[in-house]
Amino acid sequence: MKKVYMAQFKSIALIAVIGLVVIFSGCSGKQGGTPTVTPAVTEKPAATVTTPEQPSGANASIANSINNFTFKTYSLLSNEPGNLFFSPLSISTALSMAAEGAGGKTLEEMRNILELSNDSSANRRGFESLLSSLNVRNASYNLSIADAIWIEKTFSVKQEFSSTLSTYYHAMAQQADFANNPDRERMNINSWVAGKTNNKILDLIPQGGLDSYTRLVIVDAIYFKGNWAQQFNDSDTQNATFFISQSRNVSVPMMHLSRSENASYYSENELKALEMDYQGDNLSMLILLPDQDHSLPEVEAGLSSIKISNIRTQLVRQPVQVWLPRFSMTRSKEMSDLLKELGMKSAFDPYTADFSGINSTEGLYISDVFHKAFINVNEMGTEAAAATGVVIGTTSILIIPEFRADHPFLFFIIDKHTGSILFMGRVADPTSGN
Repeated sequence: MKKVYMAQFKSIALIAVIGLVVIFSGCSGKQGGTPTVTPAVTEKPAATVTTPEQPSGANASIANSINNFTFKTYSLLSNEPGNLFFSPLSISTALSMAAEGAGGKTLEEMRNILELSNDSSANRRGFESLLSSLNVRNASYNLSIADAIWIEKTFSVKQEFSSTLSTYYHAMAQQADFANNPDRERMNINSWVAGKTNNKILDLIPQGGLDSYTRLVIVDAIYFKGNWAQQFNDSDTQNATFFISQSRNVSVPMMHLSRSENASYYSENELKALEMDYQGDNLSMLILLPDQDHSLPEVEAGLSSIKISNIRTQLVRQPVQVWLPRFSMTRSKEMSDLLKELGMKSAFDPYTADFSGINSTEGLYISDVFHKAFINVNEMGTEAAAATGVVIGTTSILIIPEFRADHPFLFFIIDKHTGSILFMGRVADPTSGN
């Protein structure tokens, strides 16, 4: 038998940052006494059914993939207690860029969990179209996307891989000295990420996250800040009770709109849904609130991309009286175990990972997936950002053979200079002196 000892190896980090998809979660338990979102009763408006704008072509395919991945991921994250916040778009983009260099079973598993097509060209066109459309400037809000590649100056990346990231993900390449000064490059990358996210995502790559085995870092950074189409009045914000569970509550600053003019509402026997617009009419926040007789886990259990789509098609644009807590949070998550549980196992195994599309001479595998997300919701609007770092290491493996002398053997005493055998023996029973 052989023992395999792994040398230290961390090679390629791919990072993405975004602040678009907002997922809310709280602790379990029925929300008895929680302030609810109810229609204003001052008058009965002429309700208008809002039809969500549907993406077309390549955008639709990638959007569906990301949405399906969202609820795969949340089904596992929701098992954790307390607040949650993450960006499925960030994670999907980072892993999709890594998948551009994957092959065989590794690529198959990555496509499966990301819900990507087997048509690489279609996937690439989808991301190119989506990222380009998100990056269109709008005077009403700030949504900026930037991409870059840091390449170890002594490392050779296949032309097709680098060209794909440049063409479809708009990633600009630059050299780095990971071999001699990985921590300096880590700080440079973290500084770049911070700059692109208005200093909301700091220290994405932790100390020790890169080392002299690092070969490539791919960064996708997105930052969002938008004001509500109808802002809350600061003077209407009052401390109010927020019911964490039936037995526990806290006091929070609760924002209030007596009559919303830029919101859509839907109610069913399980939940209430509210979609509030940001200025510019392109972005919104959708909030799902369990009804009095249902708990958040009940709502979570039924979540899916189709469920959300169905809810949005039933939203009605009408005046709504809104209470919404002011909140801010930053959450970090190492996602390797979650991704393995979803079925992406080969990419993390140094013996089976196939990233030959990046470099076919060095064995590469994913060692870590770091994710960090920030959100702040207040009377004016929302600021959000997130970052995903996919660290790919080289399989620098030292194989130490095992020699177990647990059965009869021969032995020799030899003069090493001449090769002469000075003594020879056999051990049949080490406990016997004869």
